[in-house]
Amino acid sequence: MPGSLKEETALLLEDYFQHRGGGAALPPSPTAATLRRAAAELERRERPFFRSCAPLARAEPREAAALLERVAAQLEADGGLNWGRLLALVVFAGTLAAALAERGCGDGPRCLAAALAAYLAEERGEWLEAHGGWDGFCRFFGGHGSQTADQSSTISNAIMAAAGFGIAGLAFLLVVR
Repeated sequence: MPGSLKEETALLLEDYFQHRGGGAALPPSPTAATLRRAAAELERRERPFFRSCAPLARAEPREAAALLERVAAQLEADGGLNWGRLLALVVFAGTLAAALAERGCGDGPRCLAAALAAYLAEERGEWLEAHGGWDGFCRFFGGHGSQTADQSSTISNAIMAAAGFGIAGLAFLLVVR
């Protein structure tokens, strides 16, 4: 992985968005595999919510990026960042990216990945570094090993404990919007 947090984050997000859109068959790193696995679990558990978010992606990637920034700010206002909320934000961004791609906006996913990478590395970089960076994410969501039933359960429990309030905050923000 590249040396800078922003570059590493952008590559991870681009991979996740491509994977979510049906591309990128093999994850390029153990971290990407962990992100894919944890994101898939959160999306599976909260499928109705994330499906309801897809129409929010306008044809213009800048509008979707602005919405993503507002959601990120709301998640922070509702109690600060944690790994579950970060994951919820990534899955939300992936939902918007997939909707933009489906509408024929080829640059949409790349634009959202760049916007979220900038936010996470520049505005939340200190938090990420203090919590071990993406290695900390992997430790939190079950490490680099192969997925087992116990690991899947650990991921589910961690997501629900950490992201539950974040999902409620996202839903509130989208209803008020």
